[in-house]
Amino acid sequence: MLYEYIRERMLAAPAQTIGDEERRISYRELLAEAEALGRRLKKRTDEKYGILCRSELNAARALLACLYAEKTAVPLSFRYGEAHTRKIIEAVGLSLALTDDGIEPLGPAFPETPETEDLSDVALIMSTSGTTGTPKGAMITEKNLLTNLRDIAGYFHIHREDHILIARPVYHCAVLTGELLISLVKGLAISFASGGFNPALLLRRIREQNVTVLCGTPTLFYHLSSMALRKQETPPLRVMAVSGECMTPLTAEKMRRAFPDAQIYSVYGLTEASPRVSCLPPEGFDNHPLSVGFPLPSLRVRIVDGELQVAGDSVMKGYYRNRAATERTVVDGWLHTGDIAEMDAQGRIFIKGRRDSLIIRSGMNVYPQEIENAVKQDDRIADALAFGVRDPAVGERIHLHVVSSLSKQEIYKVCKARLPGFQLPDVLERVPKIPRNASGKVIRKKG
Repeated sequence: MLYEYIRERMLAAPAQTIGDEERRISYRELLAEAEALGRRLKKRTDEKYGILCRSELNAARALLACLYAEKTAVPLSFRYGEAHTRKIIEAVGLSLALTDDGIEPLGPAFPETPETEDLSDVALIMSTSGTTGTPKGAMITEKNLLTNLRDIAGYFHIHREDHILIARPVYHCAVLTGELLISLVKGLAISFASGGFNPALLLRRIREQNVTVLCGTPTLFYHLSSMALRKQETPPLRVMAVSGECMTPLTAEKMRRAFPDAQIYSVYGLTEASPRVSCLPPEGFDNHPLSVGFPLPSLRVRIVDGELQVAGDSVMKGYYRNRAATERTVVDGWLHTGDIAEMDAQGRIFIKGRRDSLIIRSGMNVYPQEIENAVKQDDRIADALAFGVRDPAVGERIHLHVVSSLSKQEIYKVCKARLPGFQLPDVLERVPKIPRNASGKVIRKKG
């Protein structure tokens, strides 16, 4: 069902190309390679396979092979290090992986556990743990993916004349669904960029390869826009999709100045929703830059006690071999996102921050993203990270790490000018950089 949907649309543009720094092939060749590998998988009894490729092009081939063979794919990524990859392998019980060289063992076979899962309809097991904690594997079914792809296809106005640069690992559901699969369905030229979070390299590739579509975090687009403005050049980007972090007014303003004619989509999602939940269309970006838009057609949303909850056909089947976590997260069909949100009278969604990163200081609720967004409105502050540290007197103390050439005294003046008293940091430190993962998202400290 899902594979045929993707294949049929790829064959509408069989000569279109996909590639990385080493190799470029046509859609027709990609399908042929994927189906050849898929036929080998069909002969095996194994239900699930890790995808562990250094080449994102090979990861795309492996993913399509699993879809063709109706095997469950478990995306992995070298960019997060061996220890994190091993956590996922052990949590999911993976014995085999599709690599750049074919089908390879990951170590001794894992014994069966008492808690088994029916994977017959599960296309993906996607890790939701980021880079810390115990991984939870969201089981994404073919129906989940197909529903989400059709929703994205309905609003995302990209076409065969476009060229997308995918700068994040396919390991992320937002990239797998919202960049790779939707681009294959829409017939775009696709290029993968290695090198992690490197805005300078991306800007050069965008210019040299005439890239017209790019997806990324607000932080990535902030740096891209700043560089483009300094160089006084307008890169050829026609469409941008922003997700993964809360947007700031300064980033939105810089993006519009650097890319005056671009269509800018602000989107929101999470792995457990396959992943896209909402989209702000380009015509709304300039007037409502902090909104992530309206729910997608197949979904229902509501806000209960400040938390955004989602129901619909793209909500995951559950967490693999973790029934307790599933029952906490999906209640009566409603996915509890853990994101604190507001909705305006027109139905636009605004994400305030994560419930689990909430700082409670002297009985007051403080969302670190609000602190970060406020101080980053000063153009002299390149980046910021706020987090709570437990304190017996006040509950938690607010720590703020800042990347800036300003002195600590000057940074504190910025804080006093932009923050209410209950959000002012107790501890302020200048740091050379804020830790981010391979997708460009902040790695939050745990107090």
